Amino acid sequence: MVKRCAFALLVLVLAAGMLLTGHEAAAEEPWAEIEGESFDFIVGYDAGGSHDITARHMAEGLTELGIEVDVTNMPGGDATEAGYHVADSDPEENIVFWAHPPAQLFDPATRDVGYDFEDFDPVATMGSPTFVFAALVEQPFASYDELVEHIEENPGQTVVGGQAMNHPMHYAFEMLLPSDELDYSYVNLGGGADVQANLAGGHVQAGHLSLAAALPLYEDDELEILVHTSEMAETVDAIPEVPHMRDVGVDYAEPHSLSALAPEGIDEDVREALNAAIREVIESEDFQEDMDEMGVVAVPHTIEETESYFDELVEDVLPDYEAWLEEQN
Repeated sequence: MVKRCAFALLVLVLAAGMLLTGHEAAAEEPWAEIEGESFDFIVGYDAGGSHDITARHMAEGLTELGIEVDVTNMPGGDATEAGYHVADSDPEENIVFWAHPPAQLFDPATRDVGYDFEDFDPVATMGSPTFVFAALVEQPFASYDELVEHIEENPGQTVVGGQAMNHPMHYAFEMLLPSDELDYSYVNLGGGADVQANLAGGHVQAGHLSLAAALPLYEDDELEILVHTSEMAETVDAIPEVPHMRDVGVDYAEPHSLSALAPEGIDEDVREALNAAIREVIESEDFQEDMDEMGVVAVPHTIEETESYFDELVEDVLPDYEAWLEEQN
């Protein structure tokens, strides 16, 4: 009798332990809802850029958590073709738009791209690539103030290169070098690699490009980085000595955070699970190291924090951008 009671007690203890372990596992793995499922991450630019590379690093991390991710490049319309494709998709298809605010919010708010920001449910924000203003070391200026002074002393003779026209990236350029106050020539180039090539070739004297594109020349002491425009950090680890644009008197930060947006109506449990998984990847040491090497400031956001981020853009940045855009047109 005593042996039977002892055996029964042992079974109860083991069962309780297994139950506790199961609860702990569930608590440790809030993405369990989507383990074994497959997601499509749609990137609106060609392979090799910051959008594509970050998406693929994220896909690798999610795969290690048991969530399969297929990254598809769908360039066109400054990523708005990819945005339209996702917005028009069935929310049950496990499809995500991996992009930045210009394609997710600013373009839909200011021109007809076939969708609105409200056509998405924000899932997560992972942080932002760092963008910089840079010049070759041989130029007669080595700081932002010296660049402004050079333009003022040589009106109409300075050529600078950017990545867009009448676009949030052009707007960031205007915040630093207001064309109604400074006389210079602005050249719209195709992308960061084009800006880098034109800087290296001496075709433009200063340029706006991603830190990832600038780092090779910077590390070879061929490029001077004048300021950075990160919205996530005042100091960027890869370039700690470079001032933020706020440090040179320009009260602005470039909204370039990469976010995952699903079509409106995604299952809320799936949305929560995917957000938890994305945050788990962002917080991993490997992902942080990979992002640091690219000059990406990776900061995990909950769904609520992601929604608040976009709310702040709508309230604080979009009205001024719309007013500037109207002046340009």
